[in-house]
Amino acid sequence: MARLIAFLTDYGYVDTYVAQVKAVLLRLCPTCEVLDLTHGVPPQQVRSGAYLLATALPYLPDGTVVIAVVDPGVGTARRAIGVQGTRHTYFAPDNGLLSLALRDDPPQRAVVLDNPRYHLPQVSATFHGRDIFAPAAAHFANGIPLEQLGTPIPPDSLVQLPHMEPEREGTTLRCRPLHIDHFGNVVFNLHEAMVQQLASAGFVARVQLVCRDASLMALPLKRTFGEVAHGAPLAYWGSSGYLEVAINGASAAAELQIDYDTELIVELSPNATR
Repeated sequence: MARLIAFLTDYGYVDTYVAQVKAVLLRLCPTCEVLDLTHGVPPQQVRSGAYLLATALPYLPDGTVVIAVVDPGVGTARRAIGVQGTRHTYFAPDNGLLSLALRDDPPQRAVVLDNPRYHLPQVSATFHGRDIFAPAAAHFANGIPLEQLGTPIPPDSLVQLPHMEPEREGTTLRCRPLHIDHFGNVVFNLHEAMVQQLASAGFVARVQLVCRDASLMALPLKRTFGEVAHGAPLAYWGSSGYLEVAINGASAAAELQIDYDTELIVELSPNATR
């Protein structure tokens, strides 16, 4: 049976970077199948890459080999790592890109990919996806044990990104964007599971966007876009369970000037109608 290798990067679709990595994979492991998760992660946006990777993982078959590369620190002291989770095995830079993936798929063991036997003969300082991650993943898919690919490290030493969870102050949640999608919808770092318990106890969520001038914009919390007028903003629980901000028929990121530093405030208050 062919080994599935899932592949995510910020390499884009114009250059040959993706093709070069896939060529290495297929040359070293001819029986593997490569599934492109996306190569449209915004350039160097590690937080966005972490979110996008986590959204795909629940649907991958157990035992998938994952290569994830969003690597603004390539060639520096940041570690190249291989990590065995409970379901999948990951090859990625140790820069927090696996933060959400390993929260949902807890790491069992990890190595630094420092065994040159399992790199390409010549390693570029700026293309570790091709020269380190792809060969390591291919050799692993061929049956080479993870520990043979490099030096073991404690899983709890892996880098975690900041702002992956909301900051909580009593019943106030301060949220940050994880990702801005193709439509301009903005995914914030609040998962529905965090508020379900309070909601079942009679609390309601009131959502306010912090605007550029520090004013607050109230957003109705709706089920879907069509519940507001065309051109109107809304908040809703997206398909991956995270709170999203959108404009019906337009880009919320553009129209509301939202970037990765924008804050969203969610107030949880008792429902007066109960």
